[in-house]
Amino acid sequence: MLYLQVEPRHSIYVSSEDTAEFIVDASMSYIHGAPFANSTPSATRGNPAAPFGVLEFNIRVEETEQLLVSNRVAVNTTNNLFKFRLSALKPRMTPYSIVLRGALESAAASQAYTAATELYYLPAKDNGSTVKIDNLYGGMLVANNVTSYSFEPLLPFGFYTSCSGYLNYSLANVSAYKDLGFTATNPVCSFEDGVLDYLFDWMDVTNLWYQYDMRGSYLNLTQVAEQIPLIKDRSNFLSWYTGDEPDGWQYELNSTRIVYDLLKHEDPYHPTGLVLNCDNYYFEQYTSGADYIMEDVYPVGINASYSLPYGVPCNETYGDCGCDDCKGELTDVSDRIDAFRDYQEWLGQWEKPLWAVLQAFSGEGYWSRDPTQQETWAMMVLSFNHAAKAVMSWTYPASASLEQAHAAMAKVATVPPVSTFLLGARPTSIKMKGHDGSMDVAYWVLGQQVMVGVAMDYVGYNGSIEIDLPVSVRRVASQPWGLLDWVVVNGTLTVCGLAALATSFVVFDM
Repeated sequence: MLYLQVEPRHSIYVSSEDTAEFIVDASMSYIHGAPFANSTPSATRGNPAAPFGVLEFNIRVEETEQLLVSNRVAVNTTNNLFKFRLSALKPRMTPYSIVLRGALESAAASQAYTAATELYYLPAKDNGSTVKIDNLYGGMLVANNVTSYSFEPLLPFGFYTSCSGYLNYSLANVSAYKDLGFTATNPVCSFEDGVLDYLFDWMDVTNLWYQYDMRGSYLNLTQVAEQIPLIKDRSNFLSWYTGDEPDGWQYELNSTRIVYDLLKHEDPYHPTGLVLNCDNYYFEQYTSGADYIMEDVYPVGINASYSLPYGVPCNETYGDCGCDDCKGELTDVSDRIDAFRDYQEWLGQWEKPLWAVLQAFSGEGYWSRDPTQQETWAMMVLSFNHAAKAVMSWTYPASASLEQAHAAMAKVATVPPVSTFLLGARPTSIKMKGHDGSMDVAYWVLGQQVMVGVAMDYVGYNGSIEIDLPVSVRRVASQPWGLLDWVVVNGTLTVCGLAALATSFVVFDM
């Protein structure tokens, strides 16, 4: 089948912007779409650029039939971008319904295809913040008084942070947290903490972005409605955080969607996120209430097969081992991210960004120890290699060792060149023959450079390993993270001496 999809490049546009883009996917699928017969004209047969033919299409505003884009796309291609001028529309607080209609060149009427989406084109704000999601690469763009209300990329990196145990103790702690290199936080506060009058003011002053945590109130729409006007126009407000493991708590399946619709209606300028605890428990229903999805796999120091607190095995029927359907390995983190990407693809959804909530704690009867610094860095690189767009670890204050580990990576991952690759391209995994499972490798291509990310498991390797990139590289441009010995010979990339839990980000010129 031909599965036709259309999505705005950004989750919202504002009236200070002149142009916008649509992403058009025309992929072949055995699961989704409309029947496809490869009856293309002779002019396209044998054309390497369009072996399945070409789809001609129009993108229009459904209610008025106003034409925004008229173009063509090769069948079985994705991530095609088409620009249009926003002056054709009037900014408003409700979305425009968009329809794409296409047909194969010289094909019968039965070979017509349609797709639909929504386009938010909002009045630009000159106060508070505006936050959008890049639907092509999954990153965030933010605008506030610090950016002069122009959009800049942001890679959120930080912790869920205790109010009573840290932030509420001293406002100076907010500055100390920011100075460690963290760009974002999720304050875990209760209404009784009384933080609105000074804590969020201080985070605004220091330009520290924050998720607003509604875990204790999102099921009560009256309380949510009371909080929205207190938060939505703050200058460093990043996003709404609603369901904290709603699948684990088995909250009503529509609970996250109900509050999502309210938030989107009252504040379309900010996205909504939530975290899932389970490997796959009503994934579709719970994530329908989110613009981005967080995973919180905590695999270090657990017994993955036997529940110590409850004294029962962990299997498909019962048992809680602190990490649902985990093996007790660092790759549980990347496996969960891959699974969440797969679920969205299987459901035929446009892929929502994924964030990693990493383990920075121990205890509670499940976790016998904290992760080491090396394990923490491995989980971070594994997350980024598998397309995570943020790190928000649980919980702060952490041990001095884990604080230092997070701060070290934050100062690298949130700034160029690493952030430019993480937010401006898609990672592609490389299967390492003979090292599959012990060595995780991915690469990003941007312009005339390639960034490679490497994370080793608990087994090192003393020899040299060739990494088969699809492009030829000339030289090492920089190694922002790690101390691996990289060599380029005749365009082939070789790494020498891989210690257990070694990690690296390295940039090459092509």
